[in-house]
Amino acid sequence: MKYINKLFPFLENEFSNSIINRTSLKFFDIMEKFPQFPFQISKFDSYLEDSKFLKFSPLIVIASIFLFFSFSDHPLSPMGTIVFLLGTFSFYLGTLVNIPKIRKIKKNYFFPLFIIFLITFLLSIIKIESFGFYVKLSLLPLLLIGITERDNKDFFISLLIINIIILANGFWALSFPYIFISLLYLFLNYRGSAIKFLEENTYNLIFILLGLGLIFYVLDLVIAGGIPLFNVQARNSLDPLFTMISHLFPMGAILLISYVGQTKKYSYQKARSIAIFFTLLSLFLMALLGYRTQVIFVLLGVLISGSITGIWKKSELIILGLIALISLIALTMGRDTLLGVNLSLIQSLRTRISLTTDVMDILANMGGLFGITNGAIHIATHPFLARLMPGVAYSPRRMIAVLVGERSVSVTSSIFGPLAIDFGLIGVVVGMIFLGFFLSNLYKMSQKTEGERKIISVGLYSMVLSYTIIGIETGILDLEVILLFVISLAYLLFIINRKNI
Repeated sequence: MKYINKLFPFLENEFSNSIINRTSLKFFDIMEKFPQFPFQISKFDSYLEDSKFLKFSPLIVIASIFLFFSFSDHPLSPMGTIVFLLGTFSFYLGTLVNIPKIRKIKKNYFFPLFIIFLITFLLSIIKIESFGFYVKLSLLPLLLIGITERDNKDFFISLLIINIIILANGFWALSFPYIFISLLYLFLNYRGSAIKFLEENTYNLIFILLGLGLIFYVLDLVIAGGIPLFNVQARNSLDPLFTMISHLFPMGAILLISYVGQTKKYSYQKARSIAIFFTLLSLFLMALLGYRTQVIFVLLGVLISGSITGIWKKSELIILGLIALISLIALTMGRDTLLGVNLSLIQSLRTRISLTTDVMDILANMGGLFGITNGAIHIATHPFLARLMPGVAYSPRRMIAVLVGERSVSVTSSIFGPLAIDFGLIGVVVGMIFLGFFLSNLYKMSQKTEGERKIISVGLYSMVLSYTIIGIETGILDLEVILLFVISLAYLLFIINRKNI
């Protein structure tokens, strides 16, 4: 670690003199020339000031779950109902959980715990047919090792490297729990200067996200040979990797709104002008790709980020929400017309939601108490990891489609379906508690931190909450979404370690 700490000042100096930093500074100089946006609507603000809904707390997820399932006209089975109710209640419980104060145990216990862990770890490799039992058994001594007073970085780095090698050989279910816990420990104990440098150079991060997103967006359209919104063949020709990287543009736009709304470099009217311009630009670019998910992500992200930073008035949030809904309906109707779908908007919406809840219901009954796929659905979000599995390398939603008997399309299964089939009812409860805890503490961080740290935390919370609301239908099964969640969790752990929330 000491060599990395010596190398970082050199890299920091090189980046400061790089063309990226110089171009980024010029980009933000141009933004200072944006015109003022003088109009604002605040007529109903006095009535909406205390609205929890417009504060975009994590509880909005619970309201969204009930709203989504209410649109289904198909009843759930008893098991599906239990998954739905317990999953939603578990999310609420998670939002109530504060960050625990862990009391460390004496370092003398390290070697006894290490021996116990080593025995169970070796058994999980030797008895590969029942490794799931020994992996779960080994997690208790491993977690206890993590809270000993001893500095365990050497142990967890070694464990991380060993399990990356195991993962490369295809044993993903064996290696992932150890990789996750190793990274968790290292993030909680990280005291380097990389995070501080990132916070001090938020403008560079925004510029890189916008620049990379735009470059790969253009390349993606060139590869597709047309506009995907108006050409089904062009949409089917999009490169998945380029499409994923192009989604960095709206992420950069949401972070930019957080930046201009909180930094003192821009007046209120100018910040609104910049926010409106990049919102419209992001909506236009994502709409041309023909994916409603990204359009919804932009709409939700800019509303949440702008609301927390105060760029939008409370009255304007209502109006913007209605405009967003009308725009989404128009996009859906236009897309359905081009695809030849002969259903009304309400019928199309109800049919899609009913299909999603039906699939969730099937998965809930298949998964039972402990699940049957042991994490395969979530692991398949990464194409390389999917190819390590036996059989055909499906994507997560294709795997779900095959499990429910559909072999020609991909299907969505709500936020509960993937957890239910991978880890069962127990997994739904634990997963939703963790999601509620994660979102709640990310929200608290966005409210309590200040300066550059608040800019990043508001941006991350806006994006994570947006994808969570979208994931109520689609499930949290996209690689870019999971990476965003992991990055946000890592940042949250760093802040927790600094005891700033």
